[in-house]
Amino acid sequence: MLAAGGASFLYGRMPGTGRASFLYGRTPGTGRGSFLYGRMPGTGRGSFLYGRMPGTGRGSFLRGRIPGTGRGFFPCARTPGTGCGPWPGGGAVTTPHYLVTGATGFVGGRLTRMILERGGTVTALARPSPRARLLRELGVRVVSGDLTTGRGIAEALQGADRVIHLAATLRARTPAAYWSVNRDGVARLVRAMATQRRPARLVLCSSLAAGPAISLYGASKRAGEQVAREHAAQVPTVILRPGIVYGPGEEALLPALLPMIRLGVVLKAGYGPRRYGMIYVDDLCTALLSATDHGPVLPAADTPVGGGPGLYPISDGNAYDWADICRALARAAGCREPLVVPVPMPAVRAVAVLAELAARGAMPALNRDKVREMRRPDWTCTPDDAVRELGFAPATPLIRGFEAALAALRPAR
Repeated sequence: MLAAGGASFLYGRMPGTGRASFLYGRTPGTGRGSFLYGRMPGTGRGSFLYGRMPGTGRGSFLRGRIPGTGRGFFPCARTPGTGCGPWPGGGAVTTPHYLVTGATGFVGGRLTRMILERGGTVTALARPSPRARLLRELGVRVVSGDLTTGRGIAEALQGADRVIHLAATLRARTPAAYWSVNRDGVARLVRAMATQRRPARLVLCSSLAAGPAISLYGASKRAGEQVAREHAAQVPTVILRPGIVYGPGEEALLPALLPMIRLGVVLKAGYGPRRYGMIYVDDLCTALLSATDHGPVLPAADTPVGGGPGLYPISDGNAYDWADICRALARAAGCREPLVVPVPMPAVRAVAVLAELAARGAMPALNRDKVREMRRPDWTCTPDDAVRELGFAPATPLIRGFEAALAALRPAR
């Protein structure tokens, strides 16, 4: 298909002939331009399919969705990867409009700015907050709403041709608090989308934790994925499962590690190897945007939750030992290589319990649910499917990503 960057008999050559397709070049047997590209026979006027052709800067009528896939062309949305697509005959150019949930968060804030820099427009579904006000100052349309009640979802969906769902509960004191957003919030969103005449393509940002689902967080994210699968026949959906996301604005990994790095001693949960998949925030944002235009969508709801088309693990492709991560951060911070000291898991859990008891209000980053994930020795993934089908190309090495994150912590001069 054209969306995949490959030649097609609709654009390039007739299969097996090496000759120009009658849909692009010449009407067979006449030597004249095809009525699908050049002129309407007998009129001298432009074809109704004339708009522009991919790669020429000129649009095409066939730019909305490929029927049954939620991708690409028919009848009139966007040229994949360009975010623009004129109406038939080269009319007014439209720009992509995204609904982003979680736009006030770490990933959502970076994603929103990236969309705006690329010329797109954004609606954010958000609760009133200082961060929501900052989004308005950037030119974002902010709809006051709440995924736990469904308030504002229908209004936020108006005009959106792409939806990227980032909003999630990362830490909570009760299972119900995880489920109310990570499962039920997804359900409210996809049900609202399913009522639309032409639902937008949905990109759901999940987590590697949804794979084994050994924590409450992971189980709730997996439940959210299942809800999306149940509505896949109505709402074209792609799921991304990123590993550890880091970069400027991240509030868990760096604040926990950096003081220990500077002391020269870093604690490690448990004995034996621990391996992790990492992804720089801007690389994840690029993958999310690619998924709005490229790659197959989820099939029907009876497919396995653990794999299949439309599900993409995301990392930079490396498997990092805990010591690798610590060394990279130390180099980025200009510190000597730290000593890594393992701590028995029972002791780690005891510290997590004390941290929960001592914390008031929000759940601390180190908690019992997080300890469940720390027990697993391998949190890596291979992003080959995303590379092949989404055109995903992670561009940020670990050290450079840490350098950017540390630069953001320094006060402006």
